[in-house]
Amino acid sequence: VRSHFASRCEQDPLYQLRDLVLVVDACDLGGFVSDGLLCLKEGCESTSYGDLRLLWHVLCREPQVPLAVPPNSGEQLLRPVLNRTSELAQLLLSALCKELNPTRGGRHDLGSSELPNLEVFMSHSACEGAPLGIRITQTAKPGQLLCFYPGRVFRAEETQLPKSDMLYSNEYEGIYLDGKGWYPAHWRKHPLLEPRASGANTLWHGNRLAAGNLLNHPPKGSLPNCVPMAFRWPTWQELGEKTPAYWARLVPHVVIKEGRVVRTASGRTESENADQGQSQGKVWFPPWPHMGVALVAVRGLQPGDELHWNYRLHPRADSKPGLARFPDWYEPVDDDAFERVVADGVLGEEKPVAV
Repeated sequence: VRSHFASRCEQDPLYQLRDLVLVVDACDLGGFVSDGLLCLKEGCESTSYGDLRLLWHVLCREPQVPLAVPPNSGEQLLRPVLNRTSELAQLLLSALCKELNPTRGGRHDLGSSELPNLEVFMSHSACEGAPLGIRITQTAKPGQLLCFYPGRVFRAEETQLPKSDMLYSNEYEGIYLDGKGWYPAHWRKHPLLEPRASGANTLWHGNRLAAGNLLNHPPKGSLPNCVPMAFRWPTWQELGEKTPAYWARLVPHVVIKEGRVVRTASGRTESENADQGQSQGKVWFPPWPHMGVALVAVRGLQPGDELHWNYRLHPRADSKPGLARFPDWYEPVDDDAFERVVADGVLGEEKPVAV
């Protein structure tokens, strides 16, 4: 699908990183670059600031204060949005643990919100070489956490980053997530995935909501309905579990170092322990050391709506007359119009979109 792989400035002079890590779109690797989750450094004009403003509206804004505006400081935006997203992730993961545990009868405690149900389907907004998309089967309100981004974790200093079309940069922490070949196990027999998920790198994981690697950019003339945000992974104890068994099935990640798996949900592998002189006394199922990435709804959703998020592609660095600045399927999102729609939606005043 149309996701991303990371590209570093020193590897290709076409891409100018500034203070950001830029990523390339899978459908056309010829110079189009996109912002991932970007580090909010003081004085840095980061496009993730716009995403944080959107998330502040749906996660932190008080509806009874219609004239409230997001803070101007990136840190003042980041802290409450990160904390609230982490709280939502903990609630959702706790509910998924209960769903996996037959002794609890699949019951969960999410209050008035529902555990999302997602479908993979042939999307009209996808490009020809990546035809799949994700849609929701029930209503969802702004501020609801919808899914997670799965995949292999690479630290920023990794020298052997894969040339994957799903390598996504989480610059809140400075890591990469490669979602290539990662699919929820309950879709193992899905007719759309079965012929596409037969490679040696395919991994079927146990988190049915970790499908963020299959989301598309919105089609021309429309706006996104969700935004990516980092969150802190809760421990299995914080989820109220008596054992780590179900928590471990929901962590859709392994850590890779120099081509080897060095950490899973159960803890460091013996190879990494040996590297650190700690082959004895391994700690099983310690806290997951890296942030996750969640997709949060910023607009109301109806059954059958496809989930879209803004890829934020940059124009080709080598744009010349007659050379396409963007892939033909891509249209930049009007950030100001998007924020107005999101802010109005929080107050129940969302109007028809005209972009």
